Amino acid sequence: MKRQEVGRVSVRAHIVLLSSRGRSAPKIAEIYDVTTPTVYKWMDRFDEEGPPGLYDQEREGRPPKIDEEVEEEIQHLLEERPTDEGENRTRWTTDRIAEHLERELGVDVHPETVREALAELEYSWTRPRRELPPVDPKAYRKRLSAIVEAVSKAEEETSILVEDETILKRFPPLRRMWQPIGEQRRVWIPEQNDDFTLYGTLELTSGETYVRAFEKGLSEHTIEHLESLLDKVEGKMILIWDQASWHTSGQVTDWLAETSRIETYLLPVRSPRTNPMEDLWRELKEQVAACLERSLDALLESCEEYFEALSPKQTLHTAGLYLN
Repeated sequence: MKRQEVGRVSVRAHIVLLSSRGRSAPKIAEIYDVTTPTVYKWMDRFDEEGPPGLYDQEREGRPPKIDEEVEEEIQHLLEERPTDEGENRTRWTTDRIAEHLERELGVDVHPETVREALAELEYSWTRPRRELPPVDPKAYRKRLSAIVEAVSKAEEETSILVEDETILKRFPPLRRMWQPIGEQRRVWIPEQNDDFTLYGTLELTSGETYVRAFEKGLSEHTIEHLESLLDKVEGKMILIWDQASWHTSGQVTDWLAETSRIETYLLPVRSPRTNPMEDLWRELKEQVAACLERSLDALLESCEEYFEALSPKQTLHTAGLYLN
């Protein structure tokens, strides 16, 4: 089929052959200048029907306006930004796709037909995911290696701590919840969306947490939190935290230089997943800071109760750590 068939059928046969030889779908898509969903489509068709599935199927009635060429154009559009196509828009809607198809291919289709085609191509209208810019891999490994080495050489009585901050707001994020079909619960919006900052520290061995609330993340608040750690944690400490300005400021650096019990290590930039406190913050907000507007005092009380109710073992499991 690859050698004797022509056009699209030959390409489809070659897609299957390349896949069987270990080439990934994105790589095959790059070779043939098609979209990755198209590669998966013909691989799935081959799995279901064998070689005959790679031929164009006979259709009854008038040929559809959205044929394979139009599907390819739609997929290419959705992999590009509208601004790259000269559109003064940031998202492709069904209306804009229909206008593009008529303008560029002379295909007159209704937006609802485009919507049906998108469903067939397994696209859905959902929210994208934010992603941090990539970090320098060498710098990333260097910082993590320094932390691993310090922890491995630490004396048994040294406490290993991770620290982070998060902001809690009166107007909560609206997350999914059970509601009667056809009804939506109302969540009142406060006149001012006041907030506070939680400083949180987790001891990686014991699972103990130390949490305090401040107006915002500032150098003086950081020092105050560290002073409370000196009162609560005995012996020397290795403190691991991110590169927030209130961690690296001259004021905090000078204070740490005068404190022999705390040795700090900075995590790589833009790498929240390396800090176990992030998992605790995420679970905290899911449990006590979603879908309900309350006063800041009530919200803070709920946060304190959340951490008080967590056993050390539960804390370590929630943070992605496990007792050995």
